[in-house]
Amino acid sequence: MSPGLRPLAGVGGARRVIESVDMMFQAILWDCDGVLIDSELLACKVAADYYTSAGYSLTALEYIERFFGKSRAQIAAIIKQETGEDLAAAIDWTQVGSARRTLFEAQLEPVAGVTHLLQQASARKFLMAVVSGSGLGRLEHSLKLTGLWDFLAPHIYSTEQVARGKPAPDIYLFAAEKLGVSPSRCLVIEDSQHGTHAGKAAGMTVYGFTGAGHCSPDLGASLQDAGADAVFSDMPSLQAALGLL
Repeated sequence: MSPGLRPLAGVGGARRVIESVDMMFQAILWDCDGVLIDSELLACKVAADYYTSAGYSLTALEYIERFFGKSRAQIAAIIKQETGEDLAAAIDWTQVGSARRTLFEAQLEPVAGVTHLLQQASARKFLMAVVSGSGLGRLEHSLKLTGLWDFLAPHIYSTEQVARGKPAPDIYLFAAEKLGVSPSRCLVIEDSQHGTHAGKAAGMTVYGFTGAGHCSPDLGASLQDAGADAVFSDMPSLQAALGLL
């Protein structure tokens, strides 16, 4: 059994204070893209470039504004409904993956402050897992590139392992079961509305993170609207609130 983590009770950037300060968490479940690794702008640039080549012109920032937090299938369905064409079918997604890997290898970085937080949590043997909509291969590549893999493996979980992706709770419930922790004792760190909905539907506490490169000024309010129990904008504040100094 891992030591308990005290919940966030007013970190920098928080707009909602958790009242149940006596509650203890037994595990932290991390979303990956935009939470552990600052990948969203890079990945969205690649996807936007390929959709533009297929005839649906948009920039990386427009892609984030319109499609952030949605799966590839959900995005394809939206674009098909708008255009009447299945443009996603015209895209070579193997090439997209290769282009993304190349860009990641050149530019991908961990989110500021998260490496030290994971070091401290790992040293104290806190239970942690990655719970992501990205595929397992992409997760391994990204986390190894950024030096985070060893803090979190083998508990790396993808929605490709469950029936339904976020906003359904399946992947969070799957991760909690693998860790042997009750959902009510899990703390989820998310940066999207879909992910926040998933964590809350699983019966977990969710803190919204708004400090990655893709985050807009209104993301915190959006995460709170989705049910986030608190919102924070930098990892050192979370680390302090969780007593991981």
